[in-house]
Amino acid sequence: MCFIGGDLRQTYLANLLYENGFNVITYRLINSKEFNLNTTDDISYAMNFSKLIITPIPFSKDKKHITDHIQNENKLTFEEFLLHLKSTHCLIGGNIIKEAIEICNKNNIPYLDLMKVEEIAMFNAIATAEGAIAEAVTKSLGNLHGSRGLVLGYGKTGKVIASKLNALNVDVTVGARSKIALTEAFVNGCDILELDELKSKISKFDYIFNTIPFIVLTKELLSTLSPKITIIDIASLPGGIDYAAAKELNINAHLCLGIPGKYAPLASAEILFNEILPLLK
Repeated sequence: MCFIGGDLRQTYLANLLYENGFNVITYRLINSKEFNLNTTDDISYAMNFSKLIITPIPFSKDKKHITDHIQNENKLTFEEFLLHLKSTHCLIGGNIIKEAIEICNKNNIPYLDLMKVEEIAMFNAIATAEGAIAEAVTKSLGNLHGSRGLVLGYGKTGKVIASKLNALNVDVTVGARSKIALTEAFVNGCDILELDELKSKISKFDYIFNTIPFIVLTKELLSTLSPKITIIDIASLPGGIDYAAAKELNINAHLCLGIPGKYAPLASAEILFNEILPLLK
């Protein structure tokens, strides 16, 4: 099997599979040499070597390149990756982009999007929520305890963030468009507000956690925030904040992507391993 790109989750996963007797080769996988994994700089060799192609979570951040964390300019483009993808392959990844799925369907290439597996998505939400809270602690000068926190979005990750903040004695408000989501948040003990109420209420918060994958915090809204605000944005690129405006206004805002690979790589890898292993038997 071949690992292409990825963060420490994929590195630990590759090592777990190797330790369990599987042939593993890696291409542009961070720290693979430190784990003494078989590594190549030749994408053609890597993919010809393998039937199972394991790609990152997320598969691509910009829809142009396969995600990796190697610090040089030789990023693998989506187009080059496709040149080597064959009907004999099986593709595994997370948040696989629509263009890749269309090509897999067209060429009868089996694929598995790990983020569509409910158990994995839930554990990923837990790791992301814990990491987001850790980012808030390290990037602010205050305590979470007794603070006022706003969680934007109430999907899987937003729910876990809100729950864990409540447990830390944060006064939690959830902002969302869906009335069903707001009702659920209210039932779970959170204050709620609709997104069109942000302008009149957003200035009171000490922390904002954004999970909504489009620009929610515009320059107009950012200009009303408390100068002590800390914003942790975990939405996929380009995030949910006008970052040019945030910089201009000196807002303490951070786009934090790939959190499970930073804060819980081994635990995440073990979950992925347990999902993938039955496919290999």
